Amino acid sequence: MNNDYLIVHRSILPACYEKVINVRELIATEKLSVSEACKCEDISRSTYYKYKDFLYSPSAYYGKKIILSVKVNNDPGSLSAVLNCIAVNNGNIVTINQEAPIHNYAYITTTVDVLQMEIPLKELIEKINNIKCVVSVKLVAVE
Repeated sequence: MNNDYLIVHRSILPACYEKVINVRELIATEKLSVSEACKCEDISRSTYYKYKDFLYSPSAYYGKKIILSVKVNNDPGSLSAVLNCIAVNNGNIVTINQEAPIHNYAYITTTVDVLQMEIPLKELIEKINNIKCVVSVKLVAVE
């Protein structure tokens, strides 16, 4: 398995990583040059350029979408039950794909914007898994 990304708590990272993210934000919001933003954060331009394309923090652009794969019994209302569970927990369904049933099971893949959810992702997955028609739920990806 090739995993290029890790989710790591910032407390164990070198301080320069967070400063690189801050520099990027200063450039975008304050319209500073790279040199000016690096001076504000007290890091070198070479440090900024070395890490700028590899460091991200959750924001309006990152960390708000998930992809779920759900195996359900081929019963009427199965898709509706899964989508309703996501919706009542303030998940915004971005895409839905349901495969044709095979051996009385249907497979649903959905992308969900979870930025507005007030419950942890683990709890949403548990709620979906507890729906009568659901056989299994897998978290495929997190943005």
